[in-house]
Amino acid sequence: MTARVTMYFLGGTISMSSADGHSVRPTLSGDDLLAAVPGLDQVDAEVTAEQVAREQSGSLTYTHLLTVFERARSSDAGGFVLVQGTDTLEESAYLLDLLWDDPRPFVATGAMRNPTMAGADGAANLLAAVRVAASPEARERGAFVVFADEIHAARHVTKSDTASISTFRSPNTGPAGRVLEGHVHFFSPPGARSALGADVSNVTTMDVEVPVLVTGFGQSVRTLEAVADGADALVLAGFGAGHVPGWWAEAVGAIAERMPVIMTSRTHSGPALVETYGAVGAEVDLQQRGVVMGGYLDALKARLLVSVLLAAGTDREQIEAAVRRHGGYR
Repeated sequence: MTARVTMYFLGGTISMSSADGHSVRPTLSGDDLLAAVPGLDQVDAEVTAEQVAREQSGSLTYTHLLTVFERARSSDAGGFVLVQGTDTLEESAYLLDLLWDDPRPFVATGAMRNPTMAGADGAANLLAAVRVAASPEARERGAFVVFADEIHAARHVTKSDTASISTFRSPNTGPAGRVLEGHVHFFSPPGARSALGADVSNVTTMDVEVPVLVTGFGQSVRTLEAVADGADALVLAGFGAGHVPGWWAEAVGAIAERMPVIMTSRTHSGPALVETYGAVGAEVDLQQRGVVMGGYLDALKARLLVSVLLAAGTDREQIEAAVRRHGGYR
């Protein structure tokens, strides 16, 4: 049975061109891109392109993603592909993963090399993404990033390099599957989903402020206080297993008295620990001051999770419980 796949195009490197190949900008439409994909007509799928925006991904907003989400939710297609720039691709994919309480596959992809470059990767990524979106094996698994013929679960993936065509990695788990010889292969059965379901069904806007602050060697507490000012919650990307300078501890505790403070690690691999280090500013001390350890969540994903829950009007206790649950540590 032929699958129906709808693709939503937001711009990004995959859509960029210029007369001389330099200073490229998003100019190509979704239809332009699909017309240049060799072998797409051999996939047992009816593919439709919808142009939602034509932006570099750093200029995308929650509104763009919520528009895509609402269109997909009301569509009768069997699978979906989001095509955008890679700078924020991991965040878009994870946001969809949190919102997408639906068995149909939702795949995000793009390109690292624009179409004017030798070895441009966009067409191959689009073809692989369509294959995954059309695959019955991809159902009940949430959202993915499909890139360089690898399938990464949105909840684990991160962009790891500024220029490599294999930039997307899942540091703690590895890829969930691959696309090989035109076939979709998953390495394990479907597992737990990230979707928040009915808890966020009322979210139509994301007018919340959840900044991320990365700790730095010798950094003053003034930076911490300035970033927290006016925030609705705060995510810290701490040293090592989730630590801040000792001279930050009192200020972090004061901030945690008035808003959720989530601790992640700036290392991008491994969890924020909960009971190993007890020095001032380490995880045992911070938890006593009201900080919640984010487990395997990186800072960007913790920010999105908390933002969605705040936008849904979720209370603090439930937000902190959700962080622990999605962090997947303990």
